[in-house]
Amino acid sequence: MPKLTEIPSSHYDILEKKGFAHVACVMPNGLLSNNTVAFVFDGKTVRFSTLKSRQKYRNFLYDSRVTVLIPDPDNAWRYLEIRGNVEIENDEDRSFINTIAQRYMEMEQYPYDQPGDERVILTVNIKQVRAQVVHTEEVVQTDEDLSYDGL
Repeated sequence: MPKLTEIPSSHYDILEKKGFAHVACVMPNGLLSNNTVAFVFDGKTVRFSTLKSRQKYRNFLYDSRVTVLIPDPDNAWRYLEIRGNVEIENDEDRSFINTIAQRYMEMEQYPYDQPGDERVILTVNIKQVRAQVVHTEEVVQTDEDLSYDGL
């Protein structure tokens, strides 16, 4: 069975809600790191932001592999797990972090960076998607096997 590489319609709404993502990556010492982030889904990719001074940035310079878990804000037992690789680009004009501020804070500009802070945009290139609904009586009917791990 092929791996899912697109977001199934049964779970697409999770990405349109104002929820948070849990980003897992590998640290240079081999340990795993997991952080909660605000994100934007542009219809094709998941993107989030960090500072060049943060460990998360150094982790992705070391190893671009990522798993992003996005629970439904209305039902944490319903979630998307997205696996792939991160591409890093500079957010020199701060337009992306300001998009995050508008979506999550209802502010035009992100207010918490300090002078000299350098922002980057982290874009997840999706390699595999796993859509789950657990601990519910609701049955999701789709043509796709939503629990397929493909491993």
